[in-house]
Amino acid sequence: MMQHSSNYTKASFFFHDISDSTFTAKREQSFTLQQFSYECSRKRNSRGEPYGPTLASILRFTLKSLPDGYLKEFYQRLTENTVSCFSIVSNAVFQSNGFENNVLSDYDSALVVTGQVVDIDEAYHTEDACKHPGTNGKNEVNQDLMMITVDFLLQSITYIGSNNYKKELPIHY
Repeated sequence: MMQHSSNYTKASFFFHDISDSTFTAKREQSFTLQQFSYECSRKRNSRGEPYGPTLASILRFTLKSLPDGYLKEFYQRLTENTVSCFSIVSNAVFQSNGFENNVLSDYDSALVVTGQVVDIDEAYHTEDACKHPGTNGKNEVNQDLMMITVDFLLQSITYIGSNNYKKELPIHY
């Protein structure tokens, strides 16, 4: 019996290219994406018509995570100064069966981006994890959450839509 579940996360982040058939994306390998933004542009002539290659662009994204060491991958990629690949998946659905639990089975759309990590900013917060019955509304468990914002110099963006539609935008810098 197969069971499909969504974690009701609008956007999930993976350190790999989810369209690569050699990689199996699992829920525990994903991070909750809080926000992301980028802007791609080209030069325009005197009539306002775009021409030439897409200009350099920064993808800025913020992830929420427990500060447990998983995000050291960003620092490693920052110091290596090599091309990296990440995936941003919207409305991910994970399949649970008897062999591999919580495997990515479906999603609305995805962005697979390549480029280089150029800046990292961290912010720590403490949030109340839950309120236990019988404690008069007092919070007994706190979790330290980390928000990490990464600036990523884009080399390419590949949009993956429904029916495996793919469109790649190379970016020249």
